[in-house]
Amino acid sequence: MKDKNAVTVKPKKKKFVLPVILLAVAVAAVLIARSVYKKPDQAATETTAVEIQPVQKRDLSDTISLKGTIAGASRTNVTSRAVSEITALNVQLGDIVKEGDLLCTLDPASIREKISAIEKNISNTRTAKSISSRQASEAVRRAKEDQERELAVAQQEITYAEEACAGTQMMFDKEEVDFQTLVAAQRAVETAKQNYNNILISTNRAISDAQLALQQESYSESDTVSKDELNDLRKQLTDCEVKAPCGGVVTAVNVSVGDVNAEKVTILTIEDTSELKLVTTVSEADILKLREGMKAVVTADATGEEEITGKVSRVVRVKNQGTGDQQGASGGGYSVEVSIGSSSLLVGMEARVKIMIKEKGRVLAVPYDLVMYDENGGAYVLVAEPKEDGSAVVVRKNIEPGEEVDYYMEVTGGDLKEGDQMIYDYTRTITEGQTLTAEQMTVSGNAEGAGGADGGSDETSGSMGAEAE
Repeated sequence: MKDKNAVTVKPKKKKFVLPVILLAVAVAAVLIARSVYKKPDQAATETTAVEIQPVQKRDLSDTISLKGTIAGASRTNVTSRAVSEITALNVQLGDIVKEGDLLCTLDPASIREKISAIEKNISNTRTAKSISSRQASEAVRRAKEDQERELAVAQQEITYAEEACAGTQMMFDKEEVDFQTLVAAQRAVETAKQNYNNILISTNRAISDAQLALQQESYSESDTVSKDELNDLRKQLTDCEVKAPCGGVVTAVNVSVGDVNAEKVTILTIEDTSELKLVTTVSEADILKLREGMKAVVTADATGEEEITGKVSRVVRVKNQGTGDQQGASGGGYSVEVSIGSSSLLVGMEARVKIMIKEKGRVLAVPYDLVMYDENGGAYVLVAEPKEDGSAVVVRKNIEPGEEVDYYMEVTGGDLKEGDQMIYDYTRTITEGQTLTAEQMTVSGNAEGAGGADGGSDETSGSMGAEAE
């Protein structure tokens, strides 16, 4: 039986607010945790493919590449002083000759005829000169004899006048003659002496003229022009047999049998091929970099991949304004010669030369576009450090930058080592600590595809895991 006096207590409803809040917080925490833990994977998923290439050593030597023409170490233009018809030509283009070989012959007959005529003319001239000299000598002798004879007569007249004057003086003293007679005798003496002096002057003049004529005769040449012509013809006669002044290859023949040779005209050209050189033209931008003695490497299509060592033997720092020279350098530039010694190359072949401006050798190098700098100016690059599951972590490697040559920067120190897998990220979207999946990474064997200075080569692609193994 229910007690009427009992108090009824309504049961209270359970409060679910706190558990709901805690549940919501837990769910949020889980979602946040999942978001945090999945962030690298999501970033990796959102990131496009990344190229990975191993760091390697490269030849960073500074070079200049040029094209040129092979020529002999020296070139000799063969000429002959003989102005005569060419009667025989013993060589043709491309022949190899030795020093002293008979190259061609010219007709000596016409030269001998000219020599004979001039010699006869000179002989006649000498005979005439000899006669003239004798005549001049005879004139001097006669002039002296005439002087001696005429002075003797004049002296005799003086003696007679003086004797007569002395007698007149004695007679005047005895008053046998007058004063006028004495004066006349004295004047006769003076006249005789004056006559002597006049004869002496005139005969001396005659002797002097004769001696001068004799002197002029002795100093005068018989025929200077004829003598010079004769000497020239004799030299021409010795040049009728043209012999090779040196050994080499005949690279030009400019005459034919029957041609009349002219002095100073090149008959043929011989190039000394015991040593070769490459002649090329250099632009204004590069000419000041070149020095004699610099190392060089020559290659040609004719010799395939063979590299022929040489050195810069001549640098012409005067601009060639012509259209080209005989040594093969094109016009409008500065000429450079590279000696290459003996070689299988032939004169006239086109070849390429790489001149070593600064020899650096193989050093650790990276593309300078991939070098980054922190706020303190420290240089670094990003590399992919592989993990066991085939993915990789982006790691910073500090470097000490060296010289820049073409596309690359030398690495002189720091953490980077040869073989490290460098990330080629030109967009700067990859960050340190980021995880890269194996699917994202394309691993190449070298960096040539990125514009390397060493030239292109076949790339090998694969996963990071395969590269790490």
